[in-house]
Amino acid sequence: MKKGYGQHCPIALGAEVFAERWTPIILRNLMVGCHRFNMILEGAPGLPRSVLSQRLRRLEEDGVVERRDHEYHLTECGRELTDVCMALGMWASRWREPQPSHHDPYLALWTMSRLIEPALLPCPRVVLRFDLTDRSERYWLVLSVSGNEVCLEDPGFAEDGVLTTDTDWLIRWQSGSTPPTGAVLDGPPWLDRALTTWSGLTPFGRKVLAEDLSQSAC
Repeated sequence: MKKGYGQHCPIALGAEVFAERWTPIILRNLMVGCHRFNMILEGAPGLPRSVLSQRLRRLEEDGVVERRDHEYHLTECGRELTDVCMALGMWASRWREPQPSHHDPYLALWTMSRLIEPALLPCPRVVLRFDLTDRSERYWLVLSVSGNEVCLEDPGFAEDGVLTTDTDWLIRWQSGSTPPTGAVLDGPPWLDRALTTWSGLTPFGRKVLAEDLSQSAC
């Protein structure tokens, strides 16, 4: 049985569901469309599979999540709870500053891949390679109408462009507070325009309205 606070206070009752370690991250991933177990896990680096199973089971018991055809979906109760997630994120974006050690380029690109609308892609598939100079690491952002993903190894598709930068610039770009310099793009003009629309898609950064680039030539 899950240990609670033993209080009737609504804040205590709500914290028993929301404030358990990893639960807000799981809810965040469900919010952005991760419905399968492995998809939720991909967006939570460091989360053990066993813990994810436990948390999902408890969220089902609390009526926050329901399982349908091997997928996890938020219930009406769960969708209301995501308002708490959003409020927490807005508060933290104003009052908390992430440490450089918390900067995770994979997670930044993964988050962006979940927010980019495939219907607005300038091509049926867009492949952008990121070369990080401070880590000697490479990532591939693969966007297509069949789904977006981040690859740690060459996905085998032709690259539309290469963006050379460092982790700090990448984090700032993803959040919408890109510095004027610090990145070099080797790619066509349409990709440069697309990059502008992908910056700041997170609701916790500078809001940028995505321009429909579907008419741009690839």
